Amino acid sequence: MKTVSRKAVTVATASQYKLPTELKPIDTDLRHYTTLVYGHEKWGKTTFFSSYPETLFLMTEPGAQGLSIYEFNHEKGGVCDWDVLRAAVDLLEKSTQFQNVVIDTADRAYDMCLDWVCKNMNIPYPGQDDEGRQDHGRSWRMVKVEFLEQIHRLKRTGRGICFTSHCKAERHRTRNGDEYDRVYPSMSGQARGVIEALVDMFFFGEYFKDEHNKTVRCLITEGDDSVWAGHRPIAGLCKLPRLIPVVEGKGYSTLLGAFQGTVKGYDPMMLGKDRASAPATGDYLIKARQKERKEGAKGPAVRKVVRKP
Repeated sequence: MKTVSRKAVTVATASQYKLPTELKPIDTDLRHYTTLVYGHEKWGKTTFFSSYPETLFLMTEPGAQGLSIYEFNHEKGGVCDWDVLRAAVDLLEKSTQFQNVVIDTADRAYDMCLDWVCKNMNIPYPGQDDEGRQDHGRSWRMVKVEFLEQIHRLKRTGRGICFTSHCKAERHRTRNGDEYDRVYPSMSGQARGVIEALVDMFFFGEYFKDEHNKTVRCLITEGDDSVWAGHRPIAGLCKLPRLIPVVEGKGYSTLLGAFQGTVKGYDPMMLGKDRASAPATGDYLIKARQKERKEGAKGPAVRKVVRKP
């Protein structure tokens, strides 16, 4: 068999490309921004994503019985293991059906991926090889690689990719010894590190009381020491509204409006903490009001020129 030198392969590969001469355009298609929404059980995460157009749900745990959605393999329990999710990816690569894919929940999907890798490596848990010796992170890397590979396969189809997760509070300590809670997705630290690198927008779904003492739902898009949330620059907009209102059946249209710069968020001055909300949310609201006063405006500035995908 004829061998090819490393240098020859490198030169041949490089010859297929060229350096850019123009700035790439800003992407104004919401589907191309991967999204995670996490929050309390029964907050309405699955319902929120059910408002997305032509969406396929990869349900890894029960919770959509009351929703009329496209659920993969629902007759046999949905996505009950990683092989089922891989089969869904195989089918989606060969089809033009569906604009968006929701993995509900990311926690369970990552755990399924971990179990699948361990089974294939013949190990009980990442960290050791099949003879019980420390593998210096190789198995953990294999879990990450496998999970990312399937998500990247989905992204390459051009569909929007969305995740859900539950929430949990973690206790932290400052240098002064003071303790405080911060809300995170309920997934493991390893999963959170992988998902955070994947997503462009990660929002916390929360309850508040409005000025009429009515319970309202919203997405917290800008995090702080109390809440894990944030997003990369969105279609040329530096920041989305800090608190985006969520009305059942209008989740997608509202987020799209915020994405396009036409939807204004809740004024934190007009909101109060709801009894059902996480304890850390009270601290978040206080800080949001302080920011509002410093900014000297009703809310974060929105783009004046509306861009439509």
